[in-house]
Amino acid sequence: MMLAYPRLLYRCSRTYYEPVAHAVKNTTLPVMPPRPRRDRPLFDPSRMTGAKEAAPAKKGAHEQLTVSQLNGLIDSALKDGLPPTLRVVGEISGLSDRTHWYFSLKDAEAVVSCVMFASDVRKMVDAGVRPVDGMQVVATGRIEHYARQGRTQLYVRSMAPVGAGALDAKLRALIEELRGLGWLDEDRKKPIPPFPRRIALVTSKTSAACQDVLKTMSQRFPAVDVLLVDVRVQSDPPTRSAAEIARAIAKLSKQHKRLGVDAIVLTRGGGSLEDLWAFNERVVAEAILACEIPVVAAIGHETDTTIAELVADLRASTPTQAAMRVTPDKAALAEQLERSEARLSLALRRRVEREGERVRAIARHPHFTNPGARIDRAREQVDGLERRLNHSARARVSAASMRLERLNGRLGAQRPEAVYAARGALLTELRSRLGHAVRERLRVFDPAGAERSLARAWSGRMRIESTRIADLERTLHAVGPTSVLQRGYSITVTPKGAVIRSASDVRSGEVVETRLGDGSFRSVVDGAGRGQRKRKSRKDAPDQMDLFR
Repeated sequence: MMLAYPRLLYRCSRTYYEPVAHAVKNTTLPVMPPRPRRDRPLFDPSRMTGAKEAAPAKKGAHEQLTVSQLNGLIDSALKDGLPPTLRVVGEISGLSDRTHWYFSLKDAEAVVSCVMFASDVRKMVDAGVRPVDGMQVVATGRIEHYARQGRTQLYVRSMAPVGAGALDAKLRALIEELRGLGWLDEDRKKPIPPFPRRIALVTSKTSAACQDVLKTMSQRFPAVDVLLVDVRVQSDPPTRSAAEIARAIAKLSKQHKRLGVDAIVLTRGGGSLEDLWAFNERVVAEAILACEIPVVAAIGHETDTTIAELVADLRASTPTQAAMRVTPDKAALAEQLERSEARLSLALRRRVEREGERVRAIARHPHFTNPGARIDRAREQVDGLERRLNHSARARVSAASMRLERLNGRLGAQRPEAVYAARGALLTELRSRLGHAVRERLRVFDPAGAERSLARAWSGRMRIESTRIADLERTLHAVGPTSVLQRGYSITVTPKGAVIRSASDVRSGEVVETRLGDGSFRSVVDGAGRGQRKRKSRKDAPDQMDLFR
């Protein structure tokens, strides 16, 4: 029977991808040839050199051996006649698990004493192997004869349970090791893409698991492409198929962009622990861990647990469930699309209704029903602002003019001529008042005494006033224009003699005269303009008299 799928099917060899037919046939796995058996038996009596040396003793019955000689002969025979390492299968009996383990291995017909020293015991415990009485084990070690006590013992270096027990112990030990390395942590696992375009299926193309995955994917999500990578999922020894699986995963990870692969499904059907052991090999776990795209693993039945499933980004109980976990359901997508379309249509209708109502409300606004009224109000606002601006400008100009007049008045009052006139008027008034006071005193008091007093007062007063007048004269002389010019200042006047107080009082090309303390000179104005000056408050404005101090 042939099952055809209209998708991409490839076969992964050791070093390259080789296309195969677009069909899957039910074939059987190749049968591996049996491993050759050893022809040499474990015990070869012909190699017992000790026995040859003891042979002359059989010829003469009168010859005797001491106990020490007998034990030495036995020890030599065991060392020369047996290989240095033996593997013995038996049942543990009388286990004494102290620092050293003392026990016996027995079968239905014989018993051998065994001992395992503490260094080997620690290795067994670290590996997770803990033997108990009645357990069937394979003990590896050497046989020796203890001459002092005449006892032959098997010195065991390692033990492993027989059959599935050994594999189970090895599996548990590997799981604990990988858990300690963090390979099983959930936070390092990659998410599965919700809508993969192409999925690589790593399995045997003749297996039932392959058919289940392809059928499920075709039913659930026909739009996905399946890239089939045909590998052996079982071999003897399992390391061969494990290496092939690891190479396939590594090659898909390296070329996933060129192939367009979004995820990998690693699967096979059920079987015994020995059949599934290829997926417990460390090389497969390393390939899954290093893969750049997510890996979904479904190995065996639901009760089976492999290292590949634990390390994979997603574990499925069966191949069918793996196909369901990695692909969306077209029926659920169609239903979800219908619901989304209904919600979108409802939201669109409601949005159109809200926006329509908003447009109608805006159209009813007076700004749109009578736009001329808004323009008239705007014009009135502009006119009002213009009037306020003009009034403010005139007020500021008037205030500035008044302030300028006050400053000019204060400046005129501080001119040297005005100061000199005011002090002269004061001196005249004082003289008049003094003469009047003298005349009143002469009329009341004795003329002679009054004359003497007046003379003294006049003399003192004259000295005081003379001193004040001299100080005033020095002050007036110091603040006079000539003295100011002598200190390095200058006065610039127009040809008509008007003092130039501002740069706007002259024009470019005009001849001006600059007066200094010891003369004057004329110059021609080259460029005239008003510079910016820092405005100062009235409180901080300097007085004109400060310039002459």
